[in-house]
Amino acid sequence: MDLEFSDEQVLLAETAATFVARECPPTRVRRIEAAENWFDEDLWKSMGRLGWCALALPVEHGGLGRGLLEVAVLAEQLGAGPLPSPLLTSTTFAALPILWAGSDAQRARLLPGLATGDRIGTLAVVETTLPDLWGEVQTVGGRPLSGTKLTVPWAGVADTLIVATADGPWLVEPDRGGVSCERHDAFAGDPLYAVTLNNVDAEPLGDPDRPAGPDVTRRALDAAAIVGLAYAVGAAEACLDSSVQHASERVQFGRPIGSFQAVAHRCVDMRTDIDACRLLAYEAAWAIDRGRDATVPVTAALTYASGALRRVFLHAHQVHGASGFSTETDLHLFTRRLEAFVVTFAAPSSHGDRLAAAMGLTGAADAARPA
Repeated sequence: MDLEFSDEQVLLAETAATFVARECPPTRVRRIEAAENWFDEDLWKSMGRLGWCALALPVEHGGLGRGLLEVAVLAEQLGAGPLPSPLLTSTTFAALPILWAGSDAQRARLLPGLATGDRIGTLAVVETTLPDLWGEVQTVGGRPLSGTKLTVPWAGVADTLIVATADGPWLVEPDRGGVSCERHDAFAGDPLYAVTLNNVDAEPLGDPDRPAGPDVTRRALDAAAIVGLAYAVGAAEACLDSSVQHASERVQFGRPIGSFQAVAHRCVDMRTDIDACRLLAYEAAWAIDRGRDATVPVTAALTYASGALRRVFLHAHQVHGASGFSTETDLHLFTRRLEAFVVTFAAPSSHGDRLAAAMGLTGAADAARPA
């Protein structure tokens, strides 16, 4: 993997950073969070005009022909806002699975709208029996399709819904009826919904004689987790910037608190963890783009991020002192999103099991356990 950004990737990052700083300062983030569905249509249309929804899709379907690595580069800058939008969800949970496994007719019907932002997609996975997103889904696929899915991101504005079932993903278009959404009370991150399907007219993702299997859902989850990690890296970077600024301005005992080793060391530790998470996220996105078995880079990134991101925001709050715990501070916008990412994507214990199995360590670990 080349660790240096290409000229196009540098331009993408710079354009996104400028856009976020200009169009979505923390005051606008708070207004969006106060809205019913956390969706700012004007902001979304502006992002669509920039071509960001089309980054990972091929030119023949209205895309820009790039890949998940470019989506991760963009995601990091969005996280520095933190800009709330369904872009990452729609790309990884809907557009990419349709591209990977959809039939020619499904791609022609759905991908152009997802590329422009005229369509918004999401993926419904979680059930009451699942320990985490990567668990074994129990919903039975079929036409018509019925069931309830929990914590579905951006379902309130989505018009393309992919439903994970035991035999593979199914396509649902809510405007055909039979779909109802109820908003969860979430503390941060994407808006989440309980989605109830009542005899919905669904179709299997893929050709009727060769439908997509459950592996497509797992691949989409891996992609979403990695661009989500890149977004979290942007948020963590903002926490570090805020901490350094506060440590430079806050004076105690006649000098800035950043001059004390106890404070400076926290900032250095934040720097180390953020850089490691960024490298792991980009490496995993690079592996997914090349169609390789990305189990090791994905699970390694998520396993490390689970502890690293929590260390970052804990250090940030320690540097800020009591002021960091006030919801009026911008630090809260970022730390709540970091925790939401960890709980949703990085915390599941199954990552460690997947990583051990991919590295061939499962047998050794089982043998080491006492009888």
